[in-house]
Amino acid sequence: MFLSAAIAMIFTQLVSVIATIIDGIITSRYLGETAYSAISLFGPFTGILFMIVIFFSTGCQVVCSILIGKGKKETANHVFSAAAVAVFCFSILLILIGGFFADDLISLYGISLKEKPEIFLYLKDYLHGYMIGIPAIMLSQIMGPMCVMDGAKRRFIFSAATLCIADVIGDLLNVFVFHGGVFGMGAATSIALVAQFLILAPHFFTGKGILKFSVHKFRDALLKDLAKNGSPAFAQYMATVVRDFLINKINLMFAVSAVAIAAKGVQNDLNVLMFCVGLGIGKTLLAMTGVYYGANDRSGLRKLLAAAIKHTFVISTTVCIILIAGAELIADFYSDDPEAIMLEIFAIRCMALSLVFDAVLIAYQNYLQGIRNTKAVTFMNFADRLFVPVLTAFILGHLFGTKGIMASIATGKVILALAMFGIICFKAKRFPRSEKDFMLLPKDFGIPDENTKEGQISDMTDVTRESIEAEQFCIDHGINETKAKLISLFVEELGSNIIKYGKPIRGKKILAEYRLFTDGTKIGICFRDFCKPFDPVMYAKSHAETDPGEHIGLKMVMNLAKDAKYYNTFNTNNVMLFLDN
Repeated sequence: MFLSAAIAMIFTQLVSVIATIIDGIITSRYLGETAYSAISLFGPFTGILFMIVIFFSTGCQVVCSILIGKGKKETANHVFSAAAVAVFCFSILLILIGGFFADDLISLYGISLKEKPEIFLYLKDYLHGYMIGIPAIMLSQIMGPMCVMDGAKRRFIFSAATLCIADVIGDLLNVFVFHGGVFGMGAATSIALVAQFLILAPHFFTGKGILKFSVHKFRDALLKDLAKNGSPAFAQYMATVVRDFLINKINLMFAVSAVAIAAKGVQNDLNVLMFCVGLGIGKTLLAMTGVYYGANDRSGLRKLLAAAIKHTFVISTTVCIILIAGAELIADFYSDDPEAIMLEIFAIRCMALSLVFDAVLIAYQNYLQGIRNTKAVTFMNFADRLFVPVLTAFILGHLFGTKGIMASIATGKVILALAMFGIICFKAKRFPRSEKDFMLLPKDFGIPDENTKEGQISDMTDVTRESIEAEQFCIDHGINETKAKLISLFVEELGSNIIKYGKPIRGKKILAEYRLFTDGTKIGICFRDFCKPFDPVMYAKSHAETDPGEHIGLKMVMNLAKDAKYYNTFNTNNVMLFLDN
């Protein structure tokens, strides 16, 4: 469940960033090093854009996933619509600012028309071309992660692939046919971004999934929840923008040539690209954490965190090795200048070494965001995105020049990883012994393990065993015998239906898991199966008067339930029932 969604998210994040990198490679090859140097300094502008959209996107993911985990689909719909309307309004504002105040923005950034006229004019041209696609990229950042959560993973992947292909074609047409210069490179990216948006948007107007956009569902009050849960991400990106601004200043201070600036630009390009590994895993973990957190599922969170860290480490280490081995080949794509290639190889390898620490830190940070541990998230935001990288860049830049700044990207990540490990040891008052020590959940979160029973079902033998164990669990926890037998029959019937009639997704093995728990006043039953969408709650209601001799356990438990909800997320069917003890 996690790995499938994470791979899709990594892929789509990668191809989105590849569009910008393709601009850089083609610009460097065909428009010159100076033009590429200008584009390489564009990062803080996209940082401002993403600082705004990530505020709403992260808030939307956190709030919607927790609401869906609680079975509140309609309220999640309202939150999604509010986020979409808000980012569209901000995108229009950014276009107006970029159109009327471009010179002021570039000057504020530190690029002077008098001192660096060519870089100034190139940067302005690229800005004007790029800002055409601002509404599309901002809305896509809201819609993309929600597509994965809403079971439209293939649409999201296809939209990202379209973005990449359209950008490559647009860049080549600009260079060889239209001769649009740097403005044309930005415009080609904008057109590709619009193409991606046009593929994503229809999903949210068809009503096939949980989420459906509607202006009527926009509520001002929902912006408070979005703001509260999106503010840590806003702080993170604000710190990132300030960091990029300061490190660019430091680089300009110590760089001895345009080649040195370009080499740092190559590192920035690949750093943004490889950042997608952690970002894709982080976004998946953020949404899935919210679902489990909303369901008060401590065991599910523990398994999820363990799986995420394991897969993050394996994926990032593999990519790191590939980058170190292929650094010279990558550098050759950017330039044929021996001095530039030498610096670029060093920059790429420093970035590759930082990737493992960076990806794990991002994944863990998104987990903390999903459980609403704002204190830890805020610390990581400013330490990781501002104080540690700027300080290490300044010190190493002062000592070793541009190479020191390039090396600081790995040094800073190692320092922060060690700091976080030290904090966790301090909180646990010992060395961590299991993933539980890293979870940092509130002490009163969820149901104690002794009051929870979990099980997996993959065949009829499992069905028989789990139904017997469910009945015994109920009796052991003071639930009357009649209700215990009904719950046992419910587990048997729903489990049997999944095994007999469930349609696994793309030929995968049929699998279901359930959680039975009690807090002394109510009994909760949560079923999750990995098959194509099917709503047993609606089925039981629609067949309440028909076939009286069939599905007795299912119907009687549904009738007894004070609250019964169904939702489909991450391509899984989820049923939640609550009964009085």
